[in-house]
Amino acid sequence: MASKFRLRYIFKQLVNLIAKGLIRIGVSPNLATIIMLSFSVLSFLSLVILRNLLYFSILVFITGIMDGCDGAIARLTSKSTKFGGFFDSFMDRFSEFFIFLGLLIFSKDELLWNFFDMKLIIFISFLTSIMISYTRARAEVIFKGDFDIGLMARSERLFYLFITMIIASFYGFMGEFLFIFMWLVIGTFIFRMIRIYYQIKRKITN
Repeated sequence: MASKFRLRYIFKQLVNLIAKGLIRIGVSPNLATIIMLSFSVLSFLSLVILRNLLYFSILVFITGIMDGCDGAIARLTSKSTKFGGFFDSFMDRFSEFFIFLGLLIFSKDELLWNFFDMKLIIFISFLTSIMISYTRARAEVIFKGDFDIGLMARSERLFYLFITMIIASFYGFMGEFLFIFMWLVIGTFIFRMIRIYYQIKRKITN
């Protein structure tokens, strides 16, 4: 069963409003997915070229909003397809790659508390984020239902980066925020694995 409290529910009205506007100008679900990916590339460039955390934060937020728009457009226009779902999921992973790569390059020479290598923290965060999404996808192949469980799903990951990197752009503590992020995504991954394990065990015993 999916978690009851999700940012996608909080931003649902905003996403639907933007989706309706995009429909009016002829944007298809797949094109909305490409636009989402484009904003993640821009967030990467904002760190690598401009080295601006504020721009990065705003572009990550837009990426998160656009991530919901493709599905909203598909529902509102009755154009949901299996390929569209696959394409969306595939592009989501690419967008996270660009976001984390930007963070990695931006902080590649930094040590947190003169001990923890920021490159390792960001790499672990990226790998675990991918595994959070992968465990959901695999679980939903085995079981019927929505396995969007745990604290740090994709929308929450992007929103966390949006909020914390805005704060970091003014006050610092980027490394500390990313260190906390790493443990949050690790915790979410472990939580999902445990829940899925018990689901499989229950299915076998039944």
